[in-house]
Amino acid sequence: MSDSTTSGAPAGWYPAGVGGQERYWDGAMWTDHVRPTATVASPVVEAHTVPSDVSTEVVPAPSASKPWYRRKAIIIPAAVVGGVLVLSTVITAVGVGRAAQTIAEREPVVTEVEEAEDDEPAEVDPAPSAADVTVPATEGMTAKEAQAVLENAGLEVEFSADKGFVIDRDNWTVLGTVPAAGAAAKVGDAVVVNVKKTAEIEQEAAQPPAEPAAPAAPPASAMSLGQQNAVESAKSYLRFTAFSRMGLTQQLTSEYGEGFEPGDAEFAIAYLEQNGLVDWNAEAVESAKSYLNLSSFSRDGLYEQLTSEYGEGFTPDQANYALGQVGY
Repeated sequence: MSDSTTSGAPAGWYPAGVGGQERYWDGAMWTDHVRPTATVASPVVEAHTVPSDVSTEVVPAPSASKPWYRRKAIIIPAAVVGGVLVLSTVITAVGVGRAAQTIAEREPVVTEVEEAEDDEPAEVDPAPSAADVTVPATEGMTAKEAQAVLENAGLEVEFSADKGFVIDRDNWTVLGTVPAAGAAAKVGDAVVVNVKKTAEIEQEAAQPPAEPAAPAAPPASAMSLGQQNAVESAKSYLRFTAFSRMGLTQQLTSEYGEGFEPGDAEFAIAYLEQNGLVDWNAEAVESAKSYLNLSSFSRDGLYEQLTSEYGEGFTPDQANYALGQVGY
């Protein structure tokens, strides 16, 4: 048998086609195990000789026009019936004997039959299965390079791209494989190689990364009453004067201020930030100008006033930005 004819055939012994031998197929490939073709012995039936005193004349069957018990004129002796039975037995034996003799002449009698089963003989080592391999890492390679690496490992290669056809494999870059690099596979398994045009990858790398979009603010209908009031109160304070984030939080939660729950106050300030309703740098500049309108300050003094927890509570970066905007 050829590999094409055994594809899908179960493991077992099959004719080798040479010298009356059989070869073992392990279900995936031919092994090196061979053995002589097993021949099953044909049964030998002893031929019987018809005795000379037994007549071989065939007695015709009675006419079907009337049942035998209605034909009163014909008497069948019991001896004739017995002779017919004996003759039938003899003829059957002779026929079987001739058939056995013909089979015996065509096939030699095998006195010792080798057991032929699908299982391998105990003394023969089992055929090795397909070897295990590890999928090589090919990410970043060209499609051509990746194909060579994977085929050298005994794996089949299939390319996959979101758009276009992978023709000139030097111009495609590998993004990953399925199974992934490092996964176990069998020799002959197919590996899908995901690729993208190298020019597109380089063009995307040259573009600056997009800033992450701010999370969408919840609609007013989704706010609790405390959150809605905290948002409105925060907007009102920012319209009145400049506040840092820390200063506005204290004003909203203080028992001497608005007395909102800390969770509602934090929600309100985050809502303003997400919707672009507050700019802490601009608030720091407004606060610095307000201090300079009231009194004279050195740079260090104004910085201390802007950043102190007992003053405005702006961050150092926000304070330095404000100082630069007012001329320091």
